[in-house]
Amino acid sequence: MTIEYIGKADSMLADYTAMLQRSDARNAEARALLAEAEELAAEVRELDHAEFMATPDEQMRINQHRAMLHQEIDIKSGRVLQLHQETFQEWESWTTRQW
Repeated sequence: MTIEYIGKADSMLADYTAMLQRSDARNAEARALLAEAEELAAEVRELDHAEFMATPDEQMRINQHRAMLHQEIDIKSGRVLQLHQETFQEWESWTTRQW
């Protein structure tokens, strides 16, 4: 093997390792966001059950709170999708790169 080939292989391995580390970090963030979203969804389910026995005023507050929870879930879900898209784009870019 030539020195140039070894240098390219080392560079490729370093880039690949760095890409995997970034992917792992994004995946860890996504897992945490999904866990938070699941907790919020559980709270929404509790509100659904509480709504049946609630007074009209309580139902209005429950609906407002449920809407806020849905918004937070949507934000977290959107961020998870963004993280997965970033990982995919980075992987796609890395696999099409000319070494």
